[in-house]
Amino acid sequence: MLDRITKFLIFGLAPLMVGILTTTDMSLAAERRLTGEVIYRERMILPGNAVLTVQLLDTSQPDAPARIICEQRVALTGRLPVRFTLKFDSRDIRPKTTYAVDASITVDGQAVFETNARHYVDPLADTPMTMVLKQVQDQQSEVGTPG
Repeated sequence: MLDRITKFLIFGLAPLMVGILTTTDMSLAAERRLTGEVIYRERMILPGNAVLTVQLLDTSQPDAPARIICEQRVALTGRLPVRFTLKFDSRDIRPKTTYAVDASITVDGQAVFETNARHYVDPLADTPMTMVLKQVQDQQSEVGTPG
């Protein structure tokens, strides 16, 4: 009888405990998602090579460039709104840190639409967001014509 209990403890309970401890560690590193959609107000059909890029940024250091936590690129199909899902590891999110989401639409590497203000977020909140992008002004129209 004692031999059966010993075998049960060694071959049954020990692997079970190892499995529980391993699973607990893995659950701490859960993948999280930040979802939303992007729109722009101009009535404009973008070419087939337009790409939406959405980034989750750590903006807590005012004198340093924002650190990219994660990024998604979406080839645009011409329909609005364009939905996005940013996937990140919850261990990358620190307390007392400021996070923002930026987005831009590019064609042949040139920005056509982009965010014109910071969209601050709590990445761990399950709140979908809507971002309205503004059209990037042509540099010649900003400078004006010489006269």
